[in-house]
Amino acid sequence: MEKTTKINPSIFKAYDIRGIFRVDFDEEAAYKLGRAYGRMRKKELDGKNNISIVVGADMRLSSPALKEKLIEGLCDSGVDVIDIGLASTPTFYFAVAHYDYDGGILVSASHNPKEYNGFKLVRAKALPISNETGILELRDMIIERSLAPLKGAKLLERGKITKKENVLTEQTLHDLKYADIAKIKPFKIAVDPANSMGALYFDELFKHLPCDIVRINWKLDGNFPAHEADPFKHENLRDLCA
Repeated sequence: MEKTTKINPSIFKAYDIRGIFRVDFDEEAAYKLGRAYGRMRKKELDGKNNISIVVGADMRLSSPALKEKLIEGLCDSGVDVIDIGLASTPTFYFAVAHYDYDGGILVSASHNPKEYNGFKLVRAKALPISNETGILELRDMIIERSLAPLKGAKLLERGKITKKENVLTEQTLHDLKYADIAKIKPFKIAVDPANSMGALYFDELFKHLPCDIVRINWKLDGNFPAHEADPFKHENLRDLCA
């Protein structure tokens, strides 16, 4: 049996949960987060039936395993899961708010190096959960082992999983309502998403624009073979500048 990584309390940040995978946390932490988050939302939405929580993930190498255990924990907590598959943070927010779901968790570490992963959490309308509005409560439930083992009737109350397709397409059409495409003149633009999730959005967006897009470091790859995704580091902009 593979040894479980002890959860480092420092992964519970001001606005997300983030750390080095298999050093600060592992799949078991994802499962416990699902259980804890599900419990929290059921308490907050006391009396509501069929609570639906969106789950998405980025292309990091550890994301599939974390997502699987997160979904397992959510279902074990008795909430339904809406699986939107690969998704950027904006697409995730759109899915929760636009379809009026009860909350969501995205498996992602944003622009951090490849060794990292984590979770972004929101309530209904994609309102972010911070350390002042729930992250520390979740930390305490997870760290203090207050999640009792499931048994008996509770095992029969598992939530169901539904896959939600075409979220990115609908998000793009929604976004385009805020622009007058007829006024956009053809031009060439270089885009470097650093082999990460922005590539999916730009592919969909530029289907509708009269522009020539120069794709740099486009293939999704959790190893970040070209460079990190942090745009605040000048060395990560060299390909784009060239």
